[in-house]
Amino acid sequence: MAEFKEPWEMLSDKKIWAMLGDPDHKISEDYVRLLFIELFSRVKNLEIENHAMKVILLETGLVSEETYEMVRRAVKDFFKEYDAQKEKEVEFYEKSGISFVDWVNFTLKGTFQAPG
Repeated sequence: MAEFKEPWEMLSDKKIWAMLGDPDHKISEDYVRLLFIELFSRVKNLEIENHAMKVILLETGLVSEETYEMVRRAVKDFFKEYDAQKEKEVEFYEKSGISFVDWVNFTLKGTFQAPG
């Protein structure tokens, strides 16, 4: 049975990104489970904060329901356009011949690894 390494790096976003960006780093099922727990915990916290802000804005009268919905629709439309642009970028990278691993490392570190 393989020895379980304590997942202290899960407490550091920088270490998580380094681990995810290293294609030679094998990630165990236990780590994947812990990553999903952390991810869903953060998503849930964002959901709670989002609803709290909506209640504050609407209940205090800082923003009308109509304005809130108008802004929400505008943001949704913005992300539709943003996603379409990202799709074009992905197609460009896909056709460029750059490997996915190299692209991930570039997005994380800002440089490509020299061959060899």
